[in-house]
Amino acid sequence: MRNLVSPSGYYFSNRLGRVLLESFEETIGRNGLNALLNLTESSSLIERPPANDLSLCFDIAIVSNLNRALEVIYGPRGARGLALRSGRAMYDRVVDAFELPTGFNDLAFRLLPVQTRLKIGVPALARVLTQHTDQTHRAVDRGSHFDYTIERCAVCWGQEAKSPICHLIVGLLQEALCAFGRGQEFRVQQTECRATGAAACVFRIEKEPIV
Repeated sequence: MRNLVSPSGYYFSNRLGRVLLESFEETIGRNGLNALLNLTESSSLIERPPANDLSLCFDIAIVSNLNRALEVIYGPRGARGLALRSGRAMYDRVVDAFELPTGFNDLAFRLLPVQTRLKIGVPALARVLTQHTDQTHRAVDRGSHFDYTIERCAVCWGQEAKSPICHLIVGLLQEALCAFGRGQEFRVQQTECRATGAAACVFRIEKEPIV
C-alpha cells in the first residue's frame, strides 16, 4: 500500500494492540487480518503478535494504516461496516484486559440506574484508554449528551479525509453504551475528525436510548 503513515512515536500498550488485532480477526477472519498486516508492511505481527503486557510499544501509526487498508481492500462502505463491528468487538476485550475504574465492583455497578451507569462508565472508559495509550481521552457531560474527545487519535493519525473516518471508535463507544445501558442502543456520531483538519476527534454520545 502506498503512502503508509510513518512511525509516530506515540503508542498503545502491547496489550491494547493485541486487543485490536484480535478484534479485527473476529470480524474479518484470520486470513483477512493477515491481508491487512501484509498490505501495511506489518507482517511481522502475523507470527509475533504484541506481548500481553502494558509496555507502550505498539505504534499508533499501525492502527491508522490498518484502518486505511480496510478501505483499500473492502471499499469505503464495506470498511465502515467492518470498522464499526471491530470496534464493538473491542469493548468486551478491553474490559477483560483492563480494570474499568468505576469505583464499584461489577455487581454493584450493574445494579445502578442506567443514567448513573452512563455518567460513571463513559468517563471510566476514557480513563482506561488514556492510561494505556499515548492518547488523551476525555468525556465531558453536556447534559443531554457527552462530548468524547480524543487527542492524537490513532485511527486517523497522519491521514487526510473529506469526512470523519474513525468508525472503529464509534463502534467501541456504541458497544460500551450498550453494555452500560443494559442492552439498549445509543446514538454515537463523530462530529470532528483530525483527518478533516480538526484539532482532535470528537464524538457526540446521546444519553437517551434509541427507541
